[in-house]
Formats: sequence, C-alpha cells, structure tokens
Amino acid sequence: MTNTDKNWASLVTLLMFGVLFCQSPLACAQANNTEDWESFGLMHLTVEPGEKISGALPIGAGADGIETFIPVTIFHGKNSGPVLTLIAGIHGSEYSPIVSMQRLPKLLDPAEMSGTLIIVHIANMPAFRSRTIYIGPNDLKNLNRSFPGKPNGTVTERIAHVLTEEVIARADYLIDIHSGDANESLRPSYSAYYREAGGEDVVRESRRIAIAFGLKTVVQFAGSFDSVDDAIYTSAQAVTRGIAAMDVESGELGIIDDVYIDPITQGALNVLQELNMVPGQPLPPNNPLFIADRARVYSEHSGIWHADELVQTGDYVTEGTRLGVITDYFGNELQTIYAPGSGVLLILFGTPPVNQGDNIVVIGQVPPN
Repeated sequence: MTNTDKNWASLVTLLMFGVLFCQSPLACAQANNTEDWESFGLMHLTVEPGEKISGALPIGAGADGIETFIPVTIFHGKNSGPVLTLIAGIHGSEYSPIVSMQRLPKLLDPAEMSGTLIIVHIANMPAFRSRTIYIGPNDLKNLNRSFPGKPNGTVTERIAHVLTEEVIARADYLIDIHSGDANESLRPSYSAYYREAGGEDVVRESRRIAIAFGLKTVVQFAGSFDSVDDAIYTSAQAVTRGIAAMDVESGELGIIDDVYIDPITQGALNVLQELNMVPGQPLPPNNPLFIADRARVYSEHSGIWHADELVQTGDYVTEGTRLGVITDYFGNELQTIYAPGSGVLLILFGTPPVNQGDNIVVIGQVPPN
C-alpha cells in the first residue's frame, strides 16, 4: 500500500468513527447516533421524532404540602441534533420571556427540525400566579439563587431540583431568558455568558450562541464555581455541569410590548439556525458591544426610591452622576445615589419601594478602544 493509500485509509477510518469535523466535544456528541434517532423522554412525557408534545412536569408536595408544576413543550426533530433548552419565568413577574415562549412554538414545525428543543414556558409557577418580584410567595426564596435545589426542600428548592435533574441535565445548550423585573427599568436588551466558567469548550460554545442570539450588547460574566452546589444561578448550574449556556435580558417593569418580546423570539430562532436545528441561515453577527465589568449600588436603607428625571437606562453616565435619592416614608432624604463608575446604565429601579440591600443600580463599564 502506498503512502497515499494509507492516508486515504486513515481518513476513511476517522470519518467512520465521526472524529473529523467535530469542532468541540459538544459537536462530537451531537454527531453520534445519527441512525439511532429515537423518541425523547422527559419525566412522564415521551415524543417521537418529527413530533411535539406539551405537558406539565409535576413538583410534588414536600413538608410544606405545596404542589405545583412546570409547563413545557418539547419539539423532537425528524433528524438527529443537539438538545437546546429555553427557560422562561425563573422570575414570575418577568413577562417578556413568558409571552415570547407562548409565541415561539407557533413558528416551528418538528417535521422540519433537527435535534430537540425543550421550552420551559414558566419555570416558577407560584411566583407567576402570585405576581411576586424576585422571590416565591411561599418560602420567600429566589429561584435564581436556589440551584441545584433539594428534592425534599421548600417548594422553590424542589422546582430548582427538577429543573436541574430533569431539564438542565438533558441539554447540550441552554438559554435562561429574563427581563427587568416588575420593579426594574432595563435597557438595552442584552445577552450574557460566563467567560471563565465551564472550561474552554463550554466558554467557546456559550459565547457562540450569545453572539448568534443577535442583540447589540453582550455582557461577559466573570468568575467560575468550585462545584455545582456553589453554582446557584440557572446558567451557572449549566456551565458548571459542562453545558454551554447564556442569559438574556429583554424587557422591563412588567410591560408587555413587542419591542421587548420580538427580540427574544427572533433571538431564539437565530440560535436554532446557528445550531442547524431549523432550516435557514442565521443572521450575520452584528459586532456587539462587549461589557466585561459591571458596577453596582446597593441600598443602605428601606424607604422610597426617587429616580432622577434626567437619567434613563441605556444612557451613558459618568462616574459621580446623580441617579436618585432614597427617602424615608415621610419624605426625609436618607441616601443620595451616584454612579459608581462610568458606562452604560443597564438597570435602575423604576418603582418607589426599596429595601435595605436591594441592588438598585447596575452600570456596564465599557472597555476602552
């Protein structure tokens, strides 16, 4: 056998074992078992290739006696591919993601899809039904600070446990979709990913989908986690488990407006196209603004928040800009809030109630050119 013949034989062998053209371990995993594409199961829900199913993932009663559920829709494509999970409603009063995840299924046909799409319509049903901000009404816990959860914990911890073990663990890619909560003004809309957590492949794939989502601003979260028990946030739990993940923030103040909802829907479609899960070419990258550092201000008092009328989220503010004041319940000034650094004003409280320790300001610090 000539050297040329040997080279071709080696090439054929590599192709047979699916080693070539895998850009990462994630891509290699997705390329395997193409001919063994079977039904997909999630708890009691089973869906065949080329079909979709909707149902409720039950959260059983614990010692608190509270039962609830997580509504999901699963699209199981006709052809093999990755598993992408979209999660809305981690915070029950963040409505743009929830409305978007009502609309997205109407735009998809599982018979034309590859891979599997899991849509979590409302992760935190107790908070949604009670219209609470940040926390669940029963145990006063923040679901986005409760991962990986506990099977015998409070209701919020049990929700986190089911999401972790049954939903997050099944994903190759995950998008945790938020908006400014009902008390938060938030602009511009942005995607975000962990730039250090999860290892090189996870960071690369997380960055890939964060850019592909198509928003003009991308926030890079710093830090990593020693274990899954330390990864208390949704996407942090994913990347610590080796799953590429990103966050989205689009919307504010409980407002239902297409200007916030449509970018989420389109962004999800962009990622589906980027991952070759639906037909069509993804939109070209829009050269987003990257924000690597964020400065925050926390309230030192409980009382009434009065935002300065001259500033709005999305503005570029300089360090020392007056952003508002906190008064007591009788109108006496307690604390004046100034910008702790220069950059884009991403988040600012937009309603009067404020509690000691609340994060009332977030500024995205823009790197120098």
